[in-house]
Amino acid sequence: MTQHNPHSVPTEPGVFVPIGVEGWQDGYDEAISSPPNVPMTPLVRDTEYADAWTQGALAGNADGRTEGWRWAYFAGKVRPEPKGETDGRYGPRDSGEPEDAPFSLPQAWPCVGEGPLLVMLEQFAPGEGGGDGLTGRLLAKACADKGVRQLYLPVSLSPSPPPEEPTGDPLRDRGYWHGTVAETLEDVARQAVAQVTVPAPDNTGLVRYAPAAEHNFIDLLPVGGRLPPERVG
Repeated sequence: MTQHNPHSVPTEPGVFVPIGVEGWQDGYDEAISSPPNVPMTPLVRDTEYADAWTQGALAGNADGRTEGWRWAYFAGKVRPEPKGETDGRYGPRDSGEPEDAPFSLPQAWPCVGEGPLLVMLEQFAPGEGGGDGLTGRLLAKACADKGVRQLYLPVSLSPSPPPEEPTGDPLRDRGYWHGTVAETLEDVARQAVAQVTVPAPDNTGLVRYAPAAEHNFIDLLPVGGRLPPERVG
């Protein structure tokens, strides 16, 4: 069973969110994408953040071992390769998407990352903000409030050099193109098809999000199951 952030978020308006919320989530995300060992706690001045980060890393490592590892693709992390029984469950799964879709989406890579969720949150629930360890729970709540079971976002999987001046867009600032969030595959297909069929297409895929409480869980669905060569960035 997936472990959850034990640090509570205040419901009263104007009350600061404890830094332990973000620390735990950051540690969890780092660990579940770093098989097979628990990553080292970063050197930071705030002991509350560091302690929570360590707790989150232990939880993320445990979940990775029992439920499968997740790739921090949009953070530029190299894909972990299975090295033994403890991390052999990492890899693509059947996407479950229909075969008669406008393009083939055979694989779903379990990933983790706040960047795509920040983009989705900004488009799907403008004004909600995000960050501080709250992005996943805010997007999950917005989906619940609107009765939406999952979201899609078309993305380019071959990043270009990031823009010289930051745009504030967490994907574009890392060199990825993305389109507009949509609630169904049919709604997002036209955007992705256009990107696939441009004269010099990059590898293209979809980010698929299904609410997972506070977690920054996503699936990466590369068109045709084609992933670009790996890079660290």
